[in-house]
Amino acid sequence: MSGQINTATMIAIVAVAVILFLAIRHIIREKRRGVKCIGCPMAGSCSEAYKNMEADMRKCLERTRAE
Repeated sequence: MSGQINTATMIAIVAVAVILFLAIRHIIREKRRGVKCIGCPMAGSCSEAYKNMEADMRKCLERTRAE
């Protein structure tokens, strides 16, 4: 071994780098969409439920403050 990287090693490094890049890109895109649980099959609806719950909590607080 003279310190050179052989072809198989280079292909493996590139493959790992591509997989890592795609995974990070997926996470960033999902977070921008507002998904709370990335990878969960119900992630989209859970996010909507969370938003609705948050709005309900705000309404409840407003009502209690008004009383």
